[in-house]
Amino acid sequence: MVEEQKRVFEAIRKAQVENKKSVLVTVVEVSGSAYRREGAKMLVDESGKTTGMISGGCLESDVAEVAKEVLETGKSVLKTYVMDEDLVWGLGLGCPGTVHLFMELVPAEEEAFSAWINAIETDQEGMMATVVEESQSSRRLFVPKKDGNSVGTIQDSYLEQQIKDTVAKKFAERNPKSETVPYKDEAGNQVDVFLDVYQPPIPLLIFGAGHDAIPVARYAVSLGMKTTVIDQRLYYNSEERFPGTNRIIASPSQFADNVHIDDRTYVIVMNHHIERDRDTLKFVLPSDACYVGVLGPRKRRVKMLEAIKEEGIEFSSSQLARMYNPIGLDIGASTPEEIAISMMSEIIAIQKGHTGGFLQGAEHIHEAQNA
Repeated sequence: MVEEQKRVFEAIRKAQVENKKSVLVTVVEVSGSAYRREGAKMLVDESGKTTGMISGGCLESDVAEVAKEVLETGKSVLKTYVMDEDLVWGLGLGCPGTVHLFMELVPAEEEAFSAWINAIETDQEGMMATVVEESQSSRRLFVPKKDGNSVGTIQDSYLEQQIKDTVAKKFAERNPKSETVPYKDEAGNQVDVFLDVYQPPIPLLIFGAGHDAIPVARYAVSLGMKTTVIDQRLYYNSEERFPGTNRIIASPSQFADNVHIDDRTYVIVMNHHIERDRDTLKFVLPSDACYVGVLGPRKRRVKMLEAIKEEGIEFSSSQLARMYNPIGLDIGASTPEEIAISMMSEIIAIQKGHTGGFLQGAEHIHEAQNA
């Protein structure tokens, strides 16, 4: 969704530069199943051009018509669609459920909205709080995670403080979700506020530029991950082999000076060289990485950890808990491409807080297991 959001906001910028009006459509609440979840966006400009999707294709044409009204009146609209099975499956699209869409005219100049766009363009984590109401003026507050200094106003200090408290709690979560939250304002009235979360693409570090790392990097790039390949071999770690990635030419002794890891970073260790893998583990396991996947069988991992222990280095239980080996979901993968899909599936599952099991028979398909 990160890359799609960026495309939508690029379209907003383009419309603003060309002095065109546009309407931003956002999924603010979903009941039951739906093709898209809260936070999905579509932009409709005054010429009728759309960017992004808010359903599997069954709502877009009707939404574009409603957006024309917003363009004409300047008044935000909250539109509810009840997608029954006959409608959805008759079209061969989406999932049955109730979808609430908020459509608002993109402001030509507004401090909070501009700060939000700037944050997305510069990959800065932040959260936009928008009062979901049908009005010609927006009540909006943008809070960047970096410094927490909010921009904009909800025009109710009591309500703003509640929102900021919720935002602070969400920033503490690993994978915060966009959602509509009901609050009480200073007068005791219920006010629905949509908290729209933006998180930059997750950083993925691939240690090893062997042949089987190529599909891993390719799939990671296609998923919008900020992908970096680390290998000391210039010939292997090349633009031709790993298009769309960052590449760091470094040996394990140079990692500390050249490789940055934070608590959002996912790591895959696949050097196919036991000494390099061992040295890599000594660097990545004590780091803040939230995931360390190690290619190879369990026996090989045990051998490496025992050798590291003989050097006088021991890892804590919390550090070892972030280590995944054998890597990937159990899908019977055997080719490099299948193994790469297995790896990416595991990372997506962990990032989203899911277990990666079969969906067959599941009543709900979007709820995280550890929510």
